[in-house]
Amino acid sequence: MAPFALPPELAELHDDVLRYASSIQNSIVAHGGCASMSSEALNVLAYNAVLAHRGVRTLCEEGWTPLTPLLIRTLLDIFASCIGVLNRPESADYMAFKYVSDFYRKWLTDVDITEPERLEAETALNLLVNKLPAVDQDRARQLIQEDRPRTYWFQPEFNTTKALLDVSPHDIHRLYKHFSAVTHGGLSVKLLFDDDPAAEDIAPRQHPRNTPRAIIASSRLLLEVCYVRDQWDNFGAAEDAYNELVARIAAHQ
Repeated sequence: MAPFALPPELAELHDDVLRYASSIQNSIVAHGGCASMSSEALNVLAYNAVLAHRGVRTLCEEGWTPLTPLLIRTLLDIFASCIGVLNRPESADYMAFKYVSDFYRKWLTDVDITEPERLEAETALNLLVNKLPAVDQDRARQLIQEDRPRTYWFQPEFNTTKALLDVSPHDIHRLYKHFSAVTHGGLSVKLLFDDDPAAEDIAPRQHPRNTPRAIIASSRLLLEVCYVRDQWDNFGAAEDAYNELVARIAAHQ
């Protein structure tokens, strides 16, 4: 058993959001799985979001709640990437290609890449290009030829995570404002997410005031990531479950 188990109501909320994510995944699989590059990108993003959400609970229950903002900020980036892929539906597959190919494109520009590694990267990129609709393939090949890939995969269409959140129909700007400052280990981590910031004790300990804030924020962001996926790939079949979970999260705030 975890040293600092979540209160039952909070644990139930955490797990119900996971079940919501799983139900969407199962429904998409039942209808044939990922049918496009955009679907594949959303699948990866949802997978990463689930892992981050589970990680937030583990940190809380093991006594490391002050570290959870780092994972929650990652969840914000994941959600922003979902918006980056889908903001212009007519370009969704090309933007998804930019997302899933980012690692390989940057790898090709590494001065220390070996020939076997180059072959691996080029093979992976060719496979990805061939999965795209014909209308997007020339643009994707031109992107691969760039000598200096952008820092963030969504550039130049969007310059920052905030720019993506600004075009999102989901109002989570409060979460971004609250968690963006902690990304680089700022003092705010200690002041805002440690129940006793004056205690110079690095041992794990319970944080009953801040643990609910972490679980609620994580739950909301996983919910939004999977809602986007539900609307794009699942015909909005889980809309009622989403609305019910949003109401429960609001009741905790």
